[in-house]
Amino acid sequence: MTKNLALYVAAFAALAPAAMAQTLTNPSFESGWSGWKDVDPNKDATSVSGHYNTGLKSAKISKEPGHFEQSISLFPESEYELQAYVKGPGEVGIELAGEVASAVSAGDGETWVKLNVPFKTGADTSARIFGGWGGGEARFDDFELVALSGPAKVAADEAAKGPRVYTTIADGCEDIRQLRVQYVSAEGDFDKEYAPERIIDHDFSADSRWSAKGAGREIILDLGLPQTLKELGVAFYKGHERRSYFEMSASLDGRGYLPLIARTESAGKTTAIQRFDLDDTAARYVKVTAYGNEKNEWNSILEIQPYGCGFGMIDPTGDGADVAEYSNKGLFGLFTDVPPSENFDLSAWKITVPYDKDGNGKVDEIKEIELNSGWQDTEVFYTDPVTGGMVFRTIPGGTTTQNSSYARSELRQMMRAGDTAIKTRNDDGTPTRNNWVFSTAPKETQALAGGVDGVMRATLAVNQVTRTGEQGKIGRVIIGQIHAKDDEPIRLYYRKLPGNKFGAIYYAHEAVDQDDVWVEVIGERKDNAGNPIDGIALDEIFSYEIAVSSQEVDGILHPMLDVKIIRDDGSEIVAPSLDMSQSGYNVADDFMYFKAGAYSQNNSILPGWRDADQVTFYKLETAH
Repeated sequence: MTKNLALYVAAFAALAPAAMAQTLTNPSFESGWSGWKDVDPNKDATSVSGHYNTGLKSAKISKEPGHFEQSISLFPESEYELQAYVKGPGEVGIELAGEVASAVSAGDGETWVKLNVPFKTGADTSARIFGGWGGGEARFDDFELVALSGPAKVAADEAAKGPRVYTTIADGCEDIRQLRVQYVSAEGDFDKEYAPERIIDHDFSADSRWSAKGAGREIILDLGLPQTLKELGVAFYKGHERRSYFEMSASLDGRGYLPLIARTESAGKTTAIQRFDLDDTAARYVKVTAYGNEKNEWNSILEIQPYGCGFGMIDPTGDGADVAEYSNKGLFGLFTDVPPSENFDLSAWKITVPYDKDGNGKVDEIKEIELNSGWQDTEVFYTDPVTGGMVFRTIPGGTTTQNSSYARSELRQMMRAGDTAIKTRNDDGTPTRNNWVFSTAPKETQALAGGVDGVMRATLAVNQVTRTGEQGKIGRVIIGQIHAKDDEPIRLYYRKLPGNKFGAIYYAHEAVDQDDVWVEVIGERKDNAGNPIDGIALDEIFSYEIAVSSQEVDGILHPMLDVKIIRDDGSEIVAPSLDMSQSGYNVADDFMYFKAGAYSQNNSILPGWRDADQVTFYKLETAH
């Protein structure tokens, strides 16, 4: 939230003690049917009468099917009593969570009788107060809700203390949650089909909205009691197709409003809740003043959600993201206009890139915190503007790491997630919490590591491979690895030769101080391989899974390496399990970490060619 705010102090007058927990709108019908719904299909069974218990008016039901009602929100887990005065035979009651509680007057039509309807709330807090036909002509007046116990009674007792001064200071309350809206109203005309109460019904469908035409239309939320307001969320109808114009203000008493956000506009990217940061403000009433949208004069809002802290905090009701429409979404729900870290959790990765821009003579690396805070580079690591995928691209002749002669744009797993108090490696080769080990390593080694065994799953497409250079290097790129202290239990390759339509997938297992073991998964590895009929084309989306686990063989645990390729139609190509018990990794001074990206395996491209390797990831996850 906004820091270093000036002290803000305001006072408000408390409402009547019993009514403060929830206030019925127009409970004595002094404003006619305002706040009430006259449910009378023929419009001749109900009316507003000049006979009254107090004030000057009451409601009248003269025949069946006369009925009127009012929707309200209540405090959860509370006891209440609905009270009303009835002259003549009439029914008053409440419907809550599908259950109806009511009382009926058998009055003579000459005397006002007070009816009492006790009830309890649970988690469901939306209710309907009503008055109805009781067998004869009746009048109804002075409806009231009285809080008896629970949060509703606490709120009523607080209000009964009289006028209070509410103070909010910058960071005066640290917690932030969604705040309950007790009542919503709109100033001026609005489309009767799309009434104000629809913006707090937790329904993000297009038919559940408030709509009003013209500049300066106001909608007002009543939070019931002053709360500390920190953010306001608004979901706009057709919010993925157009930008809407509006401003926000707040008030303690519903009369004098303090500006919160000057006239601004929505992002125009989604129908889900868009949250706006506010200066911490003590407020009971929140006003959104709307000024149409970039295409027409209509103001249409699906939902409004206030956030902050105070007595009215509730569990979140959802931001609509699960049913929202977006203008900036590509494949797999990825956003197309954000850095990779906003689509992927990169908190436990760093990236090595194929250049030395800081001029220190070493390949550049972007560490976990910077990477996960939005770092990107339009040449080597960025979000694809069409699909939203995370793009890794190598640069011809790029800078390489100390122990490699090939350039890379590649993530390296960092289990410490930015905690620099944890070393990346120990001098003696034993693991730290930044790395993981096999479950067949010594128990004391497992205790030092950040994880035991592991799996990496990725969904990706190879977009480009090199087309020039030496025959033995052309067209190959590593798309996933497990790296040990010095060696590589697996390097997963994609390779497409220039004359082939499809590419092959194979991997190398590098045992300690031994020659590599090569395993072909799709197609052949050889430099003059023919076109693999079941191969994977450039830009074809597929998935891989690299897993290390242990398997008991003759009473002894063996570390096993398993590799699986999943095509976009769901079919799987599963490589035979590789037993790594003789590979030299079941020791106290070795450790593992995953790598993923585009690690070029061609450093022989011809000068003048715009040659590179490019891989786009759509999903990437690890587990231990």
